[in-house]
Amino acid sequence: FVLSLYTMGGNRRISPDLKECALRLWELGYDKEFITESLCISKTSMYRWRNIFDEFESVQRPPSAILGRPRIIIRAVLSAIEEVYKNEAEVYLDELTWWLAIHHDIAISRSALQKNLQDAGLT
Repeated sequence: FVLSLYTMGGNRRISPDLKECALRLWELGYDKEFITESLCISKTSMYRWRNIFDEFESVQRPPSAILGRPRIIIRAVLSAIEEVYKNEAEVYLDELTWWLAIHHDIAISRSALQKNLQDAGLT
């Protein structure tokens, strides 16, 4: 059963505690073949986890920095929007998206505009 599970191949999610167990057994001097067959993992994975552990003192890498799209509306345009709000406090998002398209050549959805305005503290 263990052998058939091991030879199925493919990627699977391995829990951090199983990774730690494998590294601990390796550290205690158990044979790598025994560890890989018993836990149904590959030697390659063990070496990778060891490198990650050596670098981060954890078997899992820290989460990557959040990467997203850059802000669509630059500060100068936000200042212009602020002026529009001062002059016409009841401006709707559709009117503002139209105004941005005409006067600043910015195509933006209402939801993205709303998020940008909230982030800038304008709503």
